[in-house]
Amino acid sequence: MNFTIHVHDSLDNLSAEWPTGAPAPIANPQYHVFQSRTFLEVWWATFGQVGDIRACFVEVRDAANNPLIFIPLCITTRKGAKILGFIDADAADYNAPILFPGSPDWTYDTAVNLWEKITAALPDFDVIMLDKMPARIGDLVNPLDLLADGPNDVFCHGNNLQRSWEEIDKAQPYRKTLLKKMRGLDRLAPTHYIIATDKSEQAIIVDQLLKQKQRRFEDTQVPGFDAEPEKYAFFHDGTQQFAKAGMLHLTALEVGDEIVATLWGLVQAKTYYAIMIGFEGDDWAKYSVGRIIYYRTLEWLHKNGFEYMDLGIGNEPWKLEHCDTTVPLSKMTSIISWKGRMFMRRLQMMEHLRSTGAWQKLRPLKWTVLRTLRQWRKKD
Repeated sequence: MNFTIHVHDSLDNLSAEWPTGAPAPIANPQYHVFQSRTFLEVWWATFGQVGDIRACFVEVRDAANNPLIFIPLCITTRKGAKILGFIDADAADYNAPILFPGSPDWTYDTAVNLWEKITAALPDFDVIMLDKMPARIGDLVNPLDLLADGPNDVFCHGNNLQRSWEEIDKAQPYRKTLLKKMRGLDRLAPTHYIIATDKSEQAIIVDQLLKQKQRRFEDTQVPGFDAEPEKYAFFHDGTQQFAKAGMLHLTALEVGDEIVATLWGLVQAKTYYAIMIGFEGDDWAKYSVGRIIYYRTLEWLHKNGFEYMDLGIGNEPWKLEHCDTTVPLSKMTSIISWKGRMFMRRLQMMEHLRSTGAWQKLRPLKWTVLRTLRQWRKKD
């Protein structure tokens, strides 16, 4: 099949068919919210400003100029090597193309032909690292998954909301205990499940979410927003942009006048993506307020006609317990040059080092020291 390949290095040059993420997109493509134009705009203004990154927005069309497949890629320079990958930086749960109606029935051979033409149209790079690829996007085969050379380390998980609420509710683990804790909150003070609908409310809730999440980072001794300010900016600055596009679903659990849990998500058609959850600890921990806001959101989504609640990537025990659907993901790595080979050797050495017991013991101390140093610098 003949393909026409266009590669853009700026969001300003994308075609009108690239979906924004808002309802009723042009040409009705199949895609995940992480490849929408709105997501990419917020990503590029935050994550995209860190390091040496070159955007490669790929648009593939057929002989009649109809869109077939769009792919948001980038080339990132690390340790002297140029790595071709998806626009991600751990901000996306799914890395995938946008597929349009009329796309061919992809086979391994046609996928190879497509990928060869795409890579020939791209600037030079040293290694290909594609990960977190689902086998299907909507009801269409993902051609890039056909090129995978192995499974991704972790999968995505979610809940099918097309079942009856009784069936979904019954399947929730520790349901009776959770309902008991919800009644306990009501006895403390009036409890409200809030969906932020205006700018002031959204600003208050997202600020509380980021504070809760930063405390959690510090409690678990992992790098937080102080180490990755671009992640903070993505949520703080991007909230209004996603809200304006009709994609934001920001909620809070309020007990009395205190926000004890928060949940930041994005919606696309009848799919909800849970992106970040925050909750208070200390005396609130015994009430499992994080699980309560998840449960209340699950219930709200079902009542309002959503078909799927996606809890994203990660094999955390609570996801495995609460989800009825697992989405396997794949990856593909290919070394192109000697620089790519050297980069991969260094990467493999670091992965081995991080897996050692000594590293695991020192890692929390490292982030505690770095966090303390950053706080001292701020005071100066």
